[in-house]
This record gives sequence, structure tokens and C-alpha cells, in this order.
Amino acid sequence: MANPFTVLFSSLSNSGRPTATVAMTDYSAGTFRASSSNSSFQTNGSQFKKFQRYFKKSPMLPFAVIVLIVLIIAIIGITGVIRKSTTNVTPSVAAGNNNVQQVAIAKPLATETLNKTFQFPIKDSTGKVVSNIQYVIQSAELDNQIIVKGQEATAVAGKVFLVVNLQLTNNYDKDVQLNTIDYIRLIVNNNTNQKLAADIDNDPVDVEPISTNFTRIGFPINSNATNLALEVGEIDGSKQTVQLTLK
Repeated sequence: MANPFTVLFSSLSNSGRPTATVAMTDYSAGTFRASSSNSSFQTNGSQFKKFQRYFKKSPMLPFAVIVLIVLIIAIIGITGVIRKSTTNVTPSVAAGNNNVQQVAIAKPLATETLNKTFQFPIKDSTGKVVSNIQYVIQSAELDNQIIVKGQEATAVAGKVFLVVNLQLTNNYDKDVQLNTIDYIRLIVNNNTNQKLAADIDNDPVDVEPISTNFTRIGFPINSNATNLALEVGEIDGSKQTVQLTLK
């Protein structure tokens, strides 16, 4: 096919000089470029058809389809789990609301207000007394159900909990850790030869400087136990007895 070219036609004036020139371009080259593009398209289409024929005849086709299906199912499953984990939030917590459902327990079977106050020394590592802690037995109660470390506990048949509520005041300028059960023993049925230590407690109780803390200790006892009394004092010190008349 001929190469592109330009033909110039000139007209001469009376003086013999060219006065105008008209340029004409051969557009056959455009036809050549279009033919080249069509040829390239036909070549690519031929390769794609060959690939299709090969893929259809390939023994790996079923395996590839299975792998693809498994991947799709896995992606959907993982997306669902992530979405559930990010949206499964209690509305009150998500909104910053403190209206969290509280554990409800049965009312005490019997109660007694005591308000008995005791003073116990605070000693340093050398045994020197540096201050005193105020140890108040506010009340006592008999319960079938109590809360222990945030969990509900129910007494077994034939048993009840004797709970003693305490108020601790630290007037020292340093924090104090106190083992509250060391200061109380329970006497049942007037049997002073068997003094019971509390089995339920939050010890050691940390009382910050110049502050008051509230806590409780508990004794599992027989539901038919009578003549209950608390013996109060330091382990190696003098003791005082507080009689209980729970009603």
C-alpha cells in the first residue's frame, strides 16, 4: 500500500509567481492503522478462546471451583463473626449508662443493730505503735443468700450465713492493710472451747490514709444454732464478748 504523501497544486499569477497552494493528504494510512488494530483484536480474541478451551478441558477445573466456593464461604463467615462481635454490646454499656442489672438476693432472715466500737493499734515493722484503727461492728444478720466477690452464694440445706458488717476508720497518714477476721471469733451454743473464725471475708482490707472503709465477714453455721456470741479483740490481747439476739 502506498505511503502517505501530499500533493501540492499551485496557480501562477501573471508574473509567474505562485499565488495559492492547496494541500491534499492521502488518508490511506488511516485504513492501514485500523487494519492493524483489528488484527490485534482478532489475535487477542483467538488467545482468549484458546484459554477458554484449555480451561474447560483442564482436570483442575473442579478443584478450582471448590476452592473458590470455600473461600467465599470463609470470607462471609469471618465477616459475620466480626460484625457480630462489634455490634453485640449491651445498649446501656455502649451508651455509657450505669443502669446495669444488679444481682438480687433474699432479705435477711434476722438482723440486729450493734454499733460496738473498738480501737486496735497500728504497728510498724519494728512493732512500734504508730496509730490506732477504729473497728466498729455495725450489725449482724442471718442470711440464706449472700454476695461473695460479686457472685451469689446460697447456703446448703440446714445451714445459714451469719454475716457481721464492719466499719473501719484509719486516722493514720499512711494506708493500712487489715485482716479483719483476726479480731473476731464466733461462739456457738455457749461452747467457749470451740471458737469459730470467719470463712467469708475480703481480707486484707486496704484502708486509705484518713479514711473509712466498709466490709463484712461471714460464718456458715447450722440453722438451728443458738446462744451466739462474738469474742472481739487482738489475737494476743484482751477480749470482749458481744452477745447476739438476732430477730
